[in-house]
Amino acid sequence: MSKNTKVANEDWDFSVLDKAPRSLIHRALLWELDREIGSGKEPFLKTTECRKALADPNSFRGTATGVTELGRGNAKTRPFEEAINFGIDWSQPRDELVRQFGLWLDTQESTGRLQVKPALGKPRDALTMLRKISIVRLKNGGLSQRVAADTYPDKKTYLKSLNKINWTTASREVDKACKKRQNKLKTIERTMGSKDWKKDVYGG
Repeated sequence: MSKNTKVANEDWDFSVLDKAPRSLIHRALLWELDREIGSGKEPFLKTTECRKALADPNSFRGTATGVTELGRGNAKTRPFEEAINFGIDWSQPRDELVRQFGLWLDTQESTGRLQVKPALGKPRDALTMLRKISIVRLKNGGLSQRVAADTYPDKKTYLKSLNKINWTTASREVDKACKKRQNKLKTIERTMGSKDWKKDVYGG
């Protein structure tokens, strides 16, 4: 049996996201799935954008708004974002602008970037998958439910929420989610004409 390893809190304790903005929860899930696949990124909870968003939800906003795409912009963006220039005809009523932007979004599904639905369903589903990732990482550290409780006595509330999940099947479900994400990343690579999804998604 492998020796128990203490897993860093930011690698498995996602309890701070329980009441976070919906957009942040799904962003965290994709980030952590990518880490499972091999992005090499630091834990999402350690990123500057996560800390800022948790401190001030209004600071977390996307970039794309508009109707007519004019091409890619040069503005610096965060991971998962893309700077795109749009031309907006302000003579049009709001419902027409919304309709046209919706049509533009429809054309983005084939690029692999658009999440037609939330990453894994409703916000609660995303939180559940993050908890399954928690379980996988604790198990990879050689920690069972009982040992984890003894190792992290100050995390009883979050560990209690993990006990509601089947620890035996968690690994299989996370693996399935990772494969689904990998297919998306391959589509992004094809769309961008590259062989490095890490650069396409995270820049650099």
